[in-house]
Amino acid sequence: MKDILKRIVVRSELALYVDGKKILDERGIRLLSILDSVGSLLEASKTLDIPYSRVWEYIAKLERALKTDVISVRRGGRGGSLALTPEGLEIVKYVKNVIREGFAALPKFYDIDIHIAGSDDMLLGSVVGIMRRDHGFNLLYSRIGSLRGLFSLLLGDSHIAPIHLIDPDSDVYNVPYIKRLGLDGMSYILFGYYREVGFVYRKNISINSIKDIIENNYRIVNRCKGSGIRLLFDKMLREYASSRGESLSNIINMVKGYGDEVETHGEAVSRIVEGYADVALGLRADASTTGLEFKPLRWESFDFVVSKQLLESDIWSRFNRLLLNLIQDLITSFEGYKLSEKFGELMEI
Repeated sequence: MKDILKRIVVRSELALYVDGKKILDERGIRLLSILDSVGSLLEASKTLDIPYSRVWEYIAKLERALKTDVISVRRGGRGGSLALTPEGLEIVKYVKNVIREGFAALPKFYDIDIHIAGSDDMLLGSVVGIMRRDHGFNLLYSRIGSLRGLFSLLLGDSHIAPIHLIDPDSDVYNVPYIKRLGLDGMSYILFGYYREVGFVYRKNISINSIKDIIENNYRIVNRCKGSGIRLLFDKMLREYASSRGESLSNIINMVKGYGDEVETHGEAVSRIVEGYADVALGLRADASTTGLEFKPLRWESFDFVVSKQLLESDIWSRFNRLLLNLIQDLITSFEGYKLSEKFGELMEI
């Protein structure tokens, strides 16, 4: 544990460095300084007026740099609460010691009817916008990735986690992950819609498979760990490695840009449009809205994990009815989207 602290430096410009590389800015340090005194990441987000999605980005960035977990989930009762790992606790103590005077909190509390935290999706974003603008719902939509969305639900930070997580062993979407994280018995799955996934790539090249990417030395832009697209891409890499009799690590080393991670679909296609990458795994809708090429691979299940707390609230019935109606009204406007056969069904996990 002391070896980790030797790798951390806090400099006068209020930034945190790991192994000489700047990892966190002042807001990231402010976040670290209060992690041991708040009950959830949402509370930290409110206290410091940092977007909830950005809070997760700070934590993920620090954990990637240190190659160790900083936070975990403390289980108990109907959900969980924020807990620091032993390494995380040492890091927070160290930051507070270096910055002896600490930071004055900037309280900015706001009421949220429903907090949606999980996968980034353009159809859901449009639905949320209409519900806010035309129907008076005070909604917070945090695009933090599917797996982080489930952790957020487990922490009690959010009410709904939109997810599209493929289980690499069973090839089944979503339900295996809900059970694996211990959300069964405390949540329901609301079946949503399908999205067409494939390679999104620049014009004047042709891509049909992982093999094409590697053999032509094309640069990819990857999604962040815990996102549904990243899980699918890693599954494809494992299958390709197996077919070649190679180790996964060898195949990853052959994929140019594998470590270039972004948080959202929009960031990924922007990298391609701007010429920084050749290809990404993404949605048909991403390609159609940006003029990029698309090679379809499969349809994925995009569903909603709903907390029992929300289901038992007065707001649920109105929210659910409007959510489903708007999805049905808007889905034909998005290329590569279609309703699930179980659309609108609610199932206890």
